[in-house]
Amino acid sequence: MKKNVTTAAIALLVGSAALGCSPAQAQSQEVYGAAGTEGIGIGYGYALNDYANVRAEVNGFSLPNNFTAGNLHYDAKLKVAHGALLGDYFPAPDVFPVRLTAGVLVGDDRIDGTATSQSGTYTINGVSVSSAGESVTAKLRFPAVRPYLGIGFGHNPRTKGLSVAFDAGMAFGKPSVSFNVPPNIAAAAGASNVSAEEQNLQSKANNLKFYPILKAAVTYRF
Repeated sequence: MKKNVTTAAIALLVGSAALGCSPAQAQSQEVYGAAGTEGIGIGYGYALNDYANVRAEVNGFSLPNNFTAGNLHYDAKLKVAHGALLGDYFPAPDVFPVRLTAGVLVGDDRIDGTATSQSGTYTINGVSVSSAGESVTAKLRFPAVRPYLGIGFGHNPRTKGLSVAFDAGMAFGKPSVSFNVPPNIAAAAGASNVSAEEQNLQSKANNLKFYPILKAAVTYRF
């Protein structure tokens, strides 16, 4: 499915570029600031013609994101830091303000967590072992490049001056998991139980392969 989504995103970007090869009635540029589920962002847009727009932006934020996977509870932090290359297509800019948007996100979005120890012990796949003063950690990494598909309004090549924009869409990409257990704890719990706990963590991560993106922006086109 990810391959199909990536292909669709590239197709829309290429289509926007192809439209830009025709004589443009109203080429223009814009700068904007945005806020939403990607955090705070800034961007730049360039109108290819009245129907197509290309944009580049950067977004980011960090916040606590504690979670439980298997028998372990993690004190964790979600960190979002990525850029985006986007193409907008306006099917009927004179009568229908909604646009189609596709592109790619490129960056280092991740969740870093440290398992909390209850009374100096960890429970790994049902087996309680002493923490021995050491920490169990987990890292979830989203793919460095993820396709994006969405819809929205605003960023219209014909709208000069100050305006607002809104985007609603989805980024696609299954996170990979790194489960780090100190050797002493791993030996006490048993390799099979450590592996089972890691699988529990990966199952949790698999639910995060669709990242919803909702954001509003204030733009200025000139």
